Amino acid sequence: MADQLKAGAKSTEPRVELREQDVIAYLRRNPRILLNNADLLAAISPERTFETESVVVDMQRFVVDRLRRQVDDLKNSSDTLVSTTRANMSLVERAMECTLGLLYARDYAEMSHILHDELPLHLGVDAVSIAFETENLPGDSGQAIRGLPAGAVDMLLQGKPSRIRPETEGEAAVYGASAGLVRSDALILLEAGDGLPAGVFAVGCRVPGYFDANQGTELIAFLGHVARYAVGRWWTLEL
Repeated sequence: MADQLKAGAKSTEPRVELREQDVIAYLRRNPRILLNNADLLAAISPERTFETESVVVDMQRFVVDRLRRQVDDLKNSSDTLVSTTRANMSLVERAMECTLGLLYARDYAEMSHILHDELPLHLGVDAVSIAFETENLPGDSGQAIRGLPAGAVDMLLQGKPSRIRPETEGEAAVYGASAGLVRSDALILLEAGDGLPAGVFAVGCRVPGYFDANQGTELIAFLGHVARYAVGRWWTLEL
């Protein structure tokens, strides 16, 4: 009798209908359920399709196609990463070659050739320059070094150790005859010290937006300080 009463009590409880939209909403909140339960997919659709009024949905094909797209996206990302890494390594190697050239330059004429001819070619830009706040340049510096008026470096760098200008017009005081080519550039602060005044190392390109405000400047800064050291080797000797 007790068992019959329990059974009767159960039958009086309201049944909750599980609606299709409830299942869909739950799966949307838990998207990994189908991925983590492959046997469930097989049970839902072993070799059949589900038809609506006008659309045939093959769940297995949908999941497989989605996974294939994810694999393709990962492969494309991997290929891009490999290509970018190779390009960066090539750029670093070329920059190292120019570094050695600057360090082993025998005079200002050779250093000027490396700065103004070889560095732009190796870096894929249109102009490279180094300039200092002084009117008293070494007598044999030629075009290797440019003089800037007092306060020019702070105005160019705006008090920062480096500055990227995605779109700009090159200043003749910095780039000389190449100023007309420059539409985007990167500037590196060269602080005063070791007998040298404050200066700037500038790399410019004719393509607007070539330098992006979010990109790193480590390699350019390294080249700038190497160029500063190369200049400083003869600075006091040539004055």
